[in-house]
Amino acid sequence: MNLLDNLNPTQQKVVTTTEGPVLVLAGAGSGKTRSVIYRTAYLINHKKIKPWNILVVTFTNKAARELKDRLENTFKLSTHSLWIGTFHSVCMRILRYEQAILPFTSDFSIYDENDQKVIFKKLYKKLDIDPKYFPIAKIRNIISRQKNSLILPKDFFEFNERNYYSEKVIKIYEAYQKYLLENNALDFDDLLMYTAILLHDNESIRIKYEKMFQYVMIDEYQDTNYAQFKIVNLIAKNHQNLCVVGDDDQAIYSWRGADIRNILEFEKDYKNVVKIKLVQNYRSPKSILNLANSLIKFNSQRHEKELWTEIISNKKPTLNILENENEEARSIADKIHSFKLKDGNLNECVVLYRTNAQSRVFENAFIQQNIKYQIVGGVNFYQRKEIKDIIAYLRVLANPQDSESLLRIINFPTRGIGKTTIAKIIDYATVKNITIYESVVSKENHFLIGAAAKRVESFASKILNWKKISEEMPINSLNMKIIDDLNLMDIYDFSDDPKDISRLENIKEFIAATNEFSENIENETGQKPFLTEYLQNISLHTDLDSVDENEESVKLMTMHNAKGLEFDNVFIVGLENGLLPHSKSMDNEKELEEERRLFYVAITRAKKIVALSYVRARRVFDAVQRTLPSRFLMEFDDELLEKENHVFYELQSPKKQKKPQKSVILETQKYFKVGQKIIHAKFGNGIILNVDGIGKDAKLTISFSKGMLKKIIGSYVKIL
Repeated sequence: MNLLDNLNPTQQKVVTTTEGPVLVLAGAGSGKTRSVIYRTAYLINHKKIKPWNILVVTFTNKAARELKDRLENTFKLSTHSLWIGTFHSVCMRILRYEQAILPFTSDFSIYDENDQKVIFKKLYKKLDIDPKYFPIAKIRNIISRQKNSLILPKDFFEFNERNYYSEKVIKIYEAYQKYLLENNALDFDDLLMYTAILLHDNESIRIKYEKMFQYVMIDEYQDTNYAQFKIVNLIAKNHQNLCVVGDDDQAIYSWRGADIRNILEFEKDYKNVVKIKLVQNYRSPKSILNLANSLIKFNSQRHEKELWTEIISNKKPTLNILENENEEARSIADKIHSFKLKDGNLNECVVLYRTNAQSRVFENAFIQQNIKYQIVGGVNFYQRKEIKDIIAYLRVLANPQDSESLLRIINFPTRGIGKTTIAKIIDYATVKNITIYESVVSKENHFLIGAAAKRVESFASKILNWKKISEEMPINSLNMKIIDDLNLMDIYDFSDDPKDISRLENIKEFIAATNEFSENIENETGQKPFLTEYLQNISLHTDLDSVDENEESVKLMTMHNAKGLEFDNVFIVGLENGLLPHSKSMDNEKELEEERRLFYVAITRAKKIVALSYVRARRVFDAVQRTLPSRFLMEFDDELLEKENHVFYELQSPKKQKKPQKSVILETQKYFKVGQKIIHAKFGNGIILNVDGIGKDAKLTISFSKGMLKKIIGSYVKIL
């Protein structure tokens, strides 16, 4: 089979342009995934590149699995030695390989958001910090952004103003990083940060991966942050065989640290870039694409492109105006109920909203209509208490330094080890300068007496026994043995608490998932998976990985979670100022453009029908407030929408507007100039490659004489 026969001419160019930097601007539904898959197959089959010399980075685990499956099924290629995965999974793999020169071992634990919250509460108490003035969520976000910008605690004040608030932040940051290392643990941001620093600071290791990954492909490049940019740049800057695929019109994750400039300025970061636009859409009819194009043209931060399609439909997108949120939910439930009666598949229906809180009224309406639904982005299966309890046992066996997990299970299930005993164990570990695990399993635990000593000894005996067999027992068998030894099934089965019925079902599902994982790995590699491999897999599990595509149900999700998905029927609700655009974004032009991109992403999920709606009044806290229609609705060309009712006094007929012109900043207006020589206190002499802004605080892209490329605020450098 000639693989190019199944591609359009533009996709063929993506596949066959293998040498040098390539920027693929792939519009929604334009066959981006197909292009990446066929390009990988082309490299292996036609260019005779070894699979282990190719790196493909995807945005989600689901996308990575789909890519592997299609390579195996369509081209009969083995993907076992091919590096395909998310940034986090690729970085985790590199860090485990190179742990000999890192400040942690290869068995490190990965702490998720819930783990972080527990740690921060402990640190706040120790540092005497009031969470009312330093909210944990806000400080976590600040620290995350520092890590994504590759700013370590020791470099904090090179990039941040010194004041009372920042002095507290750096104390928390330092204490948090110290706590992680003491527990041989990393958070998700650490996976990126340590990998970038490893490649930057160790030339031999950088050269190793540069030679290994002769061809690099990055999907969803518009959603990369600075740390990810740096990792890619360090690996690919010499051979430049880098293909990045993305769509600046779908850049919706700046709140996670993503920087749209990575895709907008790709042609400045690499030389002789080949730019290819994929704009033929294979998902949506012309009527839906016209609506999407009509919206996104008002953004100035974008590459010029317009989606087109050969799919024709007489159904225009609709706009419905309801009295309140309950009426909106009932209206959509009625439509979906009628669709179901006509033998429609509920899996092809999705309700998209801006915030998670909007789901409640739709849940109520669907329950009343007996419509099955599934919330995407709710509590992750692996975040449920009973599952985290079992995983904590597995973590301790793999990484005995993980004190956080050990303290979680030391008295679960209840075994009479109380707070006083735990305090003595911790004190002993502190005095002896050993880990809490070593304190628990110590044969010299004379600091405990009587019943307490026997209980701790019994617990330690179980842990030591499981740890020994974990080295030779496959994960599904080990998991089942721990659950049996703890008698967990019976504890929940005979409980009088109604919630324990659900917990028992979740544990059964966990056992089934572990067995399925073991079977899949054994079929793929011929070897049974063990503890560390399993923990690596579930530590990177996301909300989207929990979606049960086999269960027929309407999906309820935020617009952010809909990225990369598609449905026949898309209901976009709550189109009011304050919700979309969100109230926090309405006064900031950059954030407003991201809200518009979010709406664009929602519209372009649809294969057949787009139904828009907003309400005249919405309950906020304990009061009903009048609302205004989203300003984005005013931007649509009038003839593109079908109005479902006849009262439109709130929404004036949108007038055709000229596309706003992007404001041009002349070079003479800028304080800094491209080509200027500067000096930085830490990095030394450098040359300015790009200037974003006009004042002394403009963001500069600087090439330093030591070979580093950094983005720095202008106030931190001096002009030579």
